[in-house]
Amino acid sequence: MIRVKLKSVYHYGVFVSDDEVIQFGLAPNMRQAVKDSDVEVCVSDIETFIQGSMLEVAVLDKKEKKTRIPAFLSVKKARERLGEKGYNILYNNCEHFAYECIFGAKKCTQADDVRAMFRNLPIVDVYVGEVAEKIALKEIAFKSRLEEISACKNERVQKQKYSAWKLLEFALNRSFGLSIKKINLEKNSFGKWISSDCFFSISHSDKAVVVAVSRGEVGVDVECDTDKAEKIKDKVFTALEREEYEQLDEGQKKRYFLEKWTQKESIFKKKGEGVFRPNEIETRDYKTSRKSITVGGKEYLVSVATDALERIRWYQDVNYIK
Repeated sequence: MIRVKLKSVYHYGVFVSDDEVIQFGLAPNMRQAVKDSDVEVCVSDIETFIQGSMLEVAVLDKKEKKTRIPAFLSVKKARERLGEKGYNILYNNCEHFAYECIFGAKKCTQADDVRAMFRNLPIVDVYVGEVAEKIALKEIAFKSRLEEISACKNERVQKQKYSAWKLLEFALNRSFGLSIKKINLEKNSFGKWISSDCFFSISHSDKAVVVAVSRGEVGVDVECDTDKAEKIKDKVFTALEREEYEQLDEGQKKRYFLEKWTQKESIFKKKGEGVFRPNEIETRDYKTSRKSITVGGKEYLVSVATDALERIRWYQDVNYIK
């Protein structure tokens, strides 16, 4: 097994002779105009492989010497794969190819490093959908959640809760490749659903359902226009917010109330504990993002509480019901 370093990456190959180096695609700088789907296992001479760089030859330790395939079989395996396609920079690249020919199993330290980097990058994905009119409760795989939804006597609320859970299934799979059937799910002491695999938050209002999934703590809330601001403003606003509210005209008051209400709900959900006392939450002390959305011809306001505001990605009108 040999390799050369080309700028920040290594290119691997199987050395047979000076005239025969088998590799999964020529060096990256030689195939810049070639699509990944067209990259194939090919052969070149050593000079073409090296590209003027310094050649490195693998030195196997004792364990590797015991596990490596006999040389003649490595050459046979490599030659049999000439013309093979299916290149993927993370899952099926030149290093995978070389390791598989020499040891019989794929390995790529470079891809592992890249995947580790991506796993550590903050993600905040927000999915927006419309509440399903027809529901199939048997599709809820998680028994405890199924029992909760089934126990709901209000048909409209039942549809909302069902839709929120199905959208969560979709979001977990789309953003993290996680199956809700396999992840660890439980309720904390405050009644919030949590998972050790990632963070998530769900919300629904009338026809809209919203789910946020993240690698860090996150909270989301969606609300539509409301006339209850005057009735509950003292329970929602801090003293300063009440002063600001009273200085606004009637049209501005509704928007201001919705902004503060959804912000405080999302902040509370992000914390995931305690008793919700909105008039004790000062929104200026937290990072939140707000977005107006339209679902089923109706306008809603969504607030997201997260420490990674710059990483928020929105997915609207999601077709999450198969």
